[in-house]
Amino acid sequence: MDDRAPAAALSPRRHVLGWTLAVGGPAVLTGVLESFGHRPSGTALDTMLYLSLTVGVALVGGRWPALVAAVLGALLLNYFFIPPRHTLNVASGTDVLTLVVFVVTGAAVAAVVDAAARRRVQARIAEQEAATLAMLNRQVLGGEYDVSRLLALARDTFGATTAELATGAPPTGAAAVVLPAGAGGWLVLHDAVLGDRERSVAAAFASHVGVLREREELARQSMAARQLEAGNRTRTALLAAVSHDLRTPLAGLRSAAETLRVHDHQLGEGERHELLNAMDSSISRLTTMVSDLLDMSRLQTGAVLPIADDVPLREVVGRALAGLDGAERVEVGELPTAYVDAGLLERVVANLVANALRFSELVRIDGVADGRRVRLRVVDHGPGVAAADRARIFEPFQREGDVGTGVGLGLAVARGLTEAQGGSLEAEETPGGGLTMVVDVPGESS
Repeated sequence: MDDRAPAAALSPRRHVLGWTLAVGGPAVLTGVLESFGHRPSGTALDTMLYLSLTVGVALVGGRWPALVAAVLGALLLNYFFIPPRHTLNVASGTDVLTLVVFVVTGAAVAAVVDAAARRRVQARIAEQEAATLAMLNRQVLGGEYDVSRLLALARDTFGATTAELATGAPPTGAAAVVLPAGAGGWLVLHDAVLGDRERSVAAAFASHVGVLREREELARQSMAARQLEAGNRTRTALLAAVSHDLRTPLAGLRSAAETLRVHDHQLGEGERHELLNAMDSSISRLTTMVSDLLDMSRLQTGAVLPIADDVPLREVVGRALAGLDGAERVEVGELPTAYVDAGLLERVVANLVANALRFSELVRIDGVADGRRVRLRVVDHGPGVAAADRARIFEPFQREGDVGTGVGLGLAVARGLTEAQGGSLEAEETPGGGLTMVVDVPGESS
């Protein structure tokens, strides 16, 4: 154990008080004893009083003030109370021995008292260090701290202006304490002054900072690996879904074309017309799928640049319904004018109506201007979607209750194109049952 650090732990106030007692205490005690005059008990009581004063000085000021008090006490005891008085001569060998024993005892007591005081200080410092390390382990192992918070704790604990984790070569700087933090890292405490004990605790901080940094790096790599794995699963699922959905209309096209090629002379006019209609339907489905895939790709890459203008929504809806299967089952109400990109909104309406027609015999479209906004509603009376699932239907490749009619991009594309124009697309429950898609876009500009 190092005895120097505890001595420095005495407060300046105790140092001053100890030296004051060491110098002034013997003089005061001598004056008090002199005031009582000659005592028949001899020098035994005087010696004990000077020795008690020396012990008191040791308790207050430590070893060196106590030694000074012992020497001064011996000189004053000799000069004033040991015959011949008022000289430094000692007539009796017994008195010489008394003075020697007094000085030796005073020095020994001072050393013992001082050592005990130092041990108490050392124990208190060790307790503080243990508490600091226990707190450090508890916080780090408990996951309550990350690197930045632990650096802040190190800064506050060691009185540094800043604490940082450096990597690569150890930084240099006269006013900085640099400690290895493992794996090429360094804990740098700027403007900190550390003793040997504080440096050992700071080294523990550095080790924990290094451990936290490695743990965060592992977590980051693990997250990246999970995201990559999830991305691979999504791409695999997408390829499987797209392959399957594209194969169905392609198979229909191939079958119809093969029939026309091989059996054309055996077919009647009605059968040929039916086959051509089937081919047209398959081509339409393929066109829709490819368009959705291209639109989604453009949205994800930010390549959609709307060109907005004041457009009567009736014109947009009319173009969206043209050529749409089941358009005759769509009722169109009053529609205002909106400030939108007509081509993009036409794709939105076509996707929403096509989706609604798959679940409802009758679909209604109407719109209303509300201040500077316009709300276009596509209302169906199908089975609807539970409130908890409505947000999910706008995610790519979702096909709620719809099997084999697309790749599940229609609603995702519709929302993306709407938002690209500064609008929003939400799903609501239709009163009486069904689903209502609400397209909110900017109203007429003038």
